[in-house]
Amino acid sequence: MDSIYFDWAATAPIHSELPDLISRSLLEFQGNPSSTHSKGKFSRKQIDSSRKLCAKLLEIKPEQLIFTSGGTDSNSIILSSLFLKKPGSHIILSAVEHPSIYEYTTNLKIFGYEIDFVKPSSDGLIIPEEINKLLKPNTGFISIMTVNNETGAIQPIKEIVSTIREFERKNGRFIHIHTDAVQALGKIPFKPALLNIDSASFSAHKIGGPKGIGLLYLKKPINVLSSGGGQEFGIRPGTENVSGIIALSKAMELSLNNLEQNYKNTELLKTLLISKLVNIEGVKLLFNLENTKKLSYSPYIISATVSPIPGEVLVRILSDEGIQISTGSACSSRNRKKQIRVLNASGVSEKDASGSIRISLGWSNTENEIINFCNILEKNISILRKYHK
Repeated sequence: MDSIYFDWAATAPIHSELPDLISRSLLEFQGNPSSTHSKGKFSRKQIDSSRKLCAKLLEIKPEQLIFTSGGTDSNSIILSSLFLKKPGSHIILSAVEHPSIYEYTTNLKIFGYEIDFVKPSSDGLIIPEEINKLLKPNTGFISIMTVNNETGAIQPIKEIVSTIREFERKNGRFIHIHTDAVQALGKIPFKPALLNIDSASFSAHKIGGPKGIGLLYLKKPINVLSSGGGQEFGIRPGTENVSGIIALSKAMELSLNNLEQNYKNTELLKTLLISKLVNIEGVKLLFNLENTKKLSYSPYIISATVSPIPGEVLVRILSDEGIQISTGSACSSRNRKKQIRVLNASGVSEKDASGSIRISLGWSNTENEIINFCNILEKNISILRKYHK
């Protein structure tokens, strides 16, 4: 049997058009984009064209996009900029943020920031009113992930932002609203300007682009902690990854132009997958139930538990069978306690969280893969349940 890849939330297989594009760009655009000779200017032109394409796809201005090394880098730029602001300000984060944001809180607390975490409801969704309860006169920064990388919950960002902006108007204080949109880009409709957010992070390898390249959307320029040669409008200094930037813009074009069709196809696959999973003894869906309201969850991410079987045990066994799934965020895969943090914060019991698995889909998956996966899953769970009771 061919390998079945159901770990798209960790990284998506690269678009077939991109390897040749990357190879050509490495050979053709050899000049440093900051050099003033012809080869340098040629590389600079490719970056400018790519930025314009990305901006057009997101319906924003080119100068509002900063090329970075990925989602973590984009998040770090925003969070590190807080060190330049007056200490003692109040920050609100969702309790289910990606580790690149959540783990940053240790340093922010050292610098005197007061941090509150807003927990999601039992369905994994952040309620705007819960954020409203935490808002204070000195609140200056809020970060809420658009699509959770473990639960698949699509947060009501528009409603959350509206609540925060109303508080702003009443208190006369600007609050920077950031969102990690890594799992949203190319999968659900996402237009930064329409959401009225101040910044957003994106990553190429989640949408079929190469690893090591990403984007940061900034509504307005910010002061940053790091300095350098002034590249990327002085926000992210360092010689630009020209081939990665070109590949990112192409991956965005392919993903966003096919977003609606890919979404519909994935919804069908998710429906089939859920119908199979609910009939496998020993499998329980944690979210994404069939009676959930439309658009509350991404069809690309399904979270389940096989407790009392440890999730990592099942992942290893399925890997030997040629099936790739995960137990959650790849960024926390070496620390199980950190890995189940999001599920615990979403109301999942310790027992169910320890047996959690994440099945994440993409545009090239098929119904046959779903059926084969579920057959193999059922067989292995039946065997493992004899040893884990």
